[in-house]
Amino acid sequence: MLEVLIKSAILIGGIMTAAAYFVLLERRMAAWVQDRIGPSRVGVPLSLFGFKDLRLWGLGQPAADGMKMILKEEYTPAHVDRRLYVLAPIAILAAAIATYAVIPFGSLIPSVRIGSTQSAGPIELTVAPGVDVGMIYVFALSSVAVYGVILGGWASNSKYSFLGGLRSSAQLIAYELPMGLGILGVVVAAGSLNLNTIIQQQVQSGWFVLVQPLGFVVFLIAAFAEAARLPFDLPECEQELIGGYHTEYSSMKLLLFLVAEFMHMITASFLIVILFFGGWHFPFITGRDPAEVTWATAILRVLVLHGKIFLVIVFFMWVRWSWPRFRFDQLMNLAWKIMLPLGLVNFVAIAVLEEFRHVYGPLGGSFAWTMGIIVAGWLLFVAAWLVTSLANPLVTDNRPRRDLAPLEVDSRI
Repeated sequence: MLEVLIKSAILIGGIMTAAAYFVLLERRMAAWVQDRIGPSRVGVPLSLFGFKDLRLWGLGQPAADGMKMILKEEYTPAHVDRRLYVLAPIAILAAAIATYAVIPFGSLIPSVRIGSTQSAGPIELTVAPGVDVGMIYVFALSSVAVYGVILGGWASNSKYSFLGGLRSSAQLIAYELPMGLGILGVVVAAGSLNLNTIIQQQVQSGWFVLVQPLGFVVFLIAAFAEAARLPFDLPECEQELIGGYHTEYSSMKLLLFLVAEFMHMITASFLIVILFFGGWHFPFITGRDPAEVTWATAILRVLVLHGKIFLVIVFFMWVRWSWPRFRFDQLMNLAWKIMLPLGLVNFVAIAVLEEFRHVYGPLGGSFAWTMGIIVAGWLLFVAAWLVTSLANPLVTDNRPRRDLAPLEVDSRI
């Protein structure tokens, strides 16, 4: 119990702090893209004690923003459904936090002694390491999170919030299917739903991004949509819906929504790194045997894992400030006409290759078999890209619709 409590405290404290400072990083990246300076002044107010203030490159901005949101008046509009209005931000944040129970934030650390208590052996850096169906647990909670968005949109009793909730339900249902197919390819190749086992399989046979590039692209795009990040942020599209499902929210309840949104992005980054980029593994640096670990190796593996996650999060932010938002019809066409077929093709191809490997064994040696799988995966990716390019009008046809009647204007206006 003590081990679980310590892990939970470290994980929750680290994730919440990371979410706050990733907001600052995103604002600085937005300023860089838009040729501005960005937050750079808030630091430590030492002038209160007669000293010069320390700006520290704006590192105090997240604390100032958080205090501002916390100290705002707790206002509940009169026209809302009060119980569901309060339940929505709690539900979405609880689901976002609970997801991390099975996600490893490192490899192992050596046995630790606290007082008279000695751990039985190396400690896994996972809050609930014994869950063998970790991927199903993560996928189930990511599906539960949409209820918070729908509840917020419905309970707000506002047309903008209601439209945001409807868009969110349609979008997340559409993109859960390609995401599941992208995960299934990894599960079939690893032979397990346990995230630690998936990492160990990549340590032995190579990162899955090399073997399944098509599955990686499908999962990456679906992860953007599930996290409601640009170019898929239709549920809160500011230009049309003001704030979407959280238009009627303010103070602490709005803060819970915003923190949960960033935590979904961090969760997606964890999964991308763990499923496709080897997790804590880096060739010739972190070792190949998870059980053989020293304090130096354990710290190095944690740094490698979080370094990869940081780069993926920066990629999320870079895409946000570089790519225009899809129209809603383009969003749905991309999910049903492109991502779903590609996910099915990737899953069937990986299943056939794995069955062939189990039946006939590694022909020509394990290295030759591994290189053959990688070449087959990239040939499949190139073929899918060519077919998708030929079918591109299905997604990006912007020609005027001739089947629509001209707009009729009321003469009384």
